[in-house]
Amino acid sequence: MDIYGTAVTAITQVYQVTVFIQGVISDVKAFDDDRAEIRVKLNVQLSTLLFFKRSFFHPDHGLMLPGKADPFIAETVGDLLMQMRKTLAEYEIVAAKYGLVDDEYKIEPEKTKNQESLLEKAKSKARSLKLKGYDWSLFDKKKLYRILEAYTEWSGDLRNLMQHMSQDTLARMAESDSQGLKDSGLEPVMKRRELVASKAPADYQGLTGTITEEGKPTGGFQLGTWSSSDSKDTPVIIEYHEYESMLKRDDLDESVIDEFKEPIRNLAWLLQNSTFTDTSSESLDQPKIFALECIGFVDQPTEERSVFLYKLPASDGETGTSLTTLHAFINAVDSTNKRPLKRPSLNDRFSMAYTLALTMSNVHASSWVHKNIWSRGILLFLETQSGVNASNLYKQRLTPTPGSRIISYLSDWGYARSEQQHTDMNSDFEIEPNLYRHPRRQGRPTQQFNRLHDIYALGVVLLEIGLWVTLSRLMEAKIREAEKSGKLPRPRQVLEELVALATINLPKEMGAGYTKAVITCLNGDFRGTDGPTLAVDFQEKVIDVLKGGVEI
Repeated sequence: MDIYGTAVTAITQVYQVTVFIQGVISDVKAFDDDRAEIRVKLNVQLSTLLFFKRSFFHPDHGLMLPGKADPFIAETVGDLLMQMRKTLAEYEIVAAKYGLVDDEYKIEPEKTKNQESLLEKAKSKARSLKLKGYDWSLFDKKKLYRILEAYTEWSGDLRNLMQHMSQDTLARMAESDSQGLKDSGLEPVMKRRELVASKAPADYQGLTGTITEEGKPTGGFQLGTWSSSDSKDTPVIIEYHEYESMLKRDDLDESVIDEFKEPIRNLAWLLQNSTFTDTSSESLDQPKIFALECIGFVDQPTEERSVFLYKLPASDGETGTSLTTLHAFINAVDSTNKRPLKRPSLNDRFSMAYTLALTMSNVHASSWVHKNIWSRGILLFLETQSGVNASNLYKQRLTPTPGSRIISYLSDWGYARSEQQHTDMNSDFEIEPNLYRHPRRQGRPTQQFNRLHDIYALGVVLLEIGLWVTLSRLMEAKIREAEKSGKLPRPRQVLEELVALATINLPKEMGAGYTKAVITCLNGDFRGTDGPTLAVDFQEKVIDVLKGGVEI
């Protein structure tokens, strides 16, 4: 059977088995306390399956129609559906035994009676199941929850693939099945895509009120509180953006000043209206983005800067007194002997790398590129079983706590933009920031910014995490030489040196898989340059490798 036929069979049988499970538990007393929760989970899966079916296998414009999809994508979708089917294999055998896996119950989004009929038949078989030990053992609550957890993960993988489809494709899906789009967790992706091409409305203004700094600053970040006349004191993360040199001139007309400040307004409006967290349990989670929620911005012309204010991540009660960037965390020393602190555990380093790579990929799915990924712009937090906080990072570093992990939050959004908007091609000769940039973007850019350039910068940061040495130290000699000569290092030489450092030193630190992922990012060794093909290849070659090193 061809890939298309195999995939259609798989999604149909996964659907039938899911309805079978739902029907059985709806008539079982042992599930009284948990029935509502399981029903919600199963309903989300069924709605998502219907959405996938319509999107991938529609007879007129399905993404999996023979000859339409990239063979690599088609094969990936087929493999995911087969994995979902394997997850439910034992249930499928039992469902088939009772005549519930049958062509009579095809998955037809427009024909809800098929589902209702199958559901009623499954309910009627529940009593017979109780009399058969093995068949009934499948409906042990703990086992069923494990199956549902695995099943949800495969659904999430399908959703993650779909989020990288073109805007036209997602728009067509939304038009034909808005509820399915919502249940699949893709609605926020669509919203971010629509927002990124827009500008802030004319009446959108900066925040008013008072900002009070607390604790010590780290890089451009600071903890503090924001208060205004119509709201109580709010704990915030403060991010400072110094005005560009042109804005510091004192001979500019008001209209010119407004023009230079417009990108700041647009960025603040974009971030303020983009949701990175989930608020409903009645759908799949949206693709995870580890980033702060923006409250708004404050213009401070006297200090010649703009200030972005962010909410603290959902906390477990301990917010801490200061923030920590990845750059500062790597360079931290013991105050008693001035020696470098013990490195974080391997698990925590993989966690920092994984959360950063996952966020970047999901940002790209929203048609954004970040354009400023470097270790000075990445904030670290400790994720515990009860929440996230900025404290106890160093305690975790010295004595790791089971069930806790250090995670990376992608910040410093000063240069984020729509993928479709042309990038500023002006020259920039700041030495250290240039070393994080793709060779085609260093000094005088010779290419418009694209996703591979973000991936390159990610590769540099992953190298820093793996070696636990910042680029400012790895390239210390080159930075000094550039400061003396006034010339940037040759881009190709920088790349070659980074690849050599990874090849020689990373395997003993992080293993062969991590090393290959870093080198792949630096060399841009992927199947495509954008869209689903690049996303799926990046998922396989980088994200899945990093995830494999995290003990979740």
